[in-house]
Amino acid sequence: MKERIINSLDDNKISIYIWDEVKNPKAIIQLVYGSCEHSLRYKEFAKKMNDNQIIVISSDHRGHGKTALLNNKPLGYFSKNNGWNIIISDLKQVNSFIKNQYMNLPIIMLGHSMGSFMARTYMIDYPNTVDAYVISGTAWHNKALLIFSKNIAHIRSKINGGKKPDNFIWKLSYKPLNKKFNSKKATGFEWLSNDSINKNEFILDPLTGQVFSSSAFKDMFYGLTYIQKKSNIKKIKKSTPILLISGKEDPVGNYGKMVLKTNKIFRQNNLNVKVNLYENQRHEILFDEKKSKVEKDIIVFINETLQNK
Repeated sequence: MKERIINSLDDNKISIYIWDEVKNPKAIIQLVYGSCEHSLRYKEFAKKMNDNQIIVISSDHRGHGKTALLNNKPLGYFSKNNGWNIIISDLKQVNSFIKNQYMNLPIIMLGHSMGSFMARTYMIDYPNTVDAYVISGTAWHNKALLIFSKNIAHIRSKINGGKKPDNFIWKLSYKPLNKKFNSKKATGFEWLSNDSINKNEFILDPLTGQVFSSSAFKDMFYGLTYIQKKSNIKKIKKSTPILLISGKEDPVGNYGKMVLKTNKIFRQNNLNVKVNLYENQRHEILFDEKKSKVEKDIIVFINETLQNK
């Protein structure tokens, strides 16, 4: 694994991790992970992809991992203004870095959870820079609730300055995700996966599980609203292959229902989409008990994409 640091358009530092110990690479995964985690959690997944001639490159988002540390910014805080679009711009910088370093190799963007919403934003804003998408742990949200949530987060960011962790919004948005799995011994992270080792590592990792600031919540709610606009969905390149993957026990996608709704709306817009749902798997399907099956399906999807190019 290699580490690189590149500059963003506003001269912040972006930390990049590269897993490229691959003979005769055939493709690159640009990994876009979810909220409150970091790139190095995916080292085992990256090794599996490397074993199948696929390079993996991941960048830490603003307010996450080493990127937050390099820029002396608190975990869970994106930017004073326009944080969502700034992160999408960072992903474009990383994409350009990949193209410069590995010319002519197809790029598949894999976005998980919040990263799935970022990838869905990216496919609207930069439709010609990625060859295919794997969208993991995604959802479709109620429009009125999104607008209300964004307005509440905006007001709270004005009141408390925007950088402080917002436990009020967290209790309304993240805490309910564990409702189905609560028990006397619950840690609050049971919704992530069935795998106890994965859950314990998440709890003990100082770079995971942070509570977002009011402004970061505002930014994320903006992004969720943006990707569901009909006019924006029409900007997605119709020929680009998209694979939706999710656990059937994932509360983020309402146990598969909102993933299927996303699939339905994409199909109504003539997008090149397919969907895989995994029985008994929760939110982090790349860390759950059937991760080998998920990895295999991703590899098959990438191979099919390459064959059809």
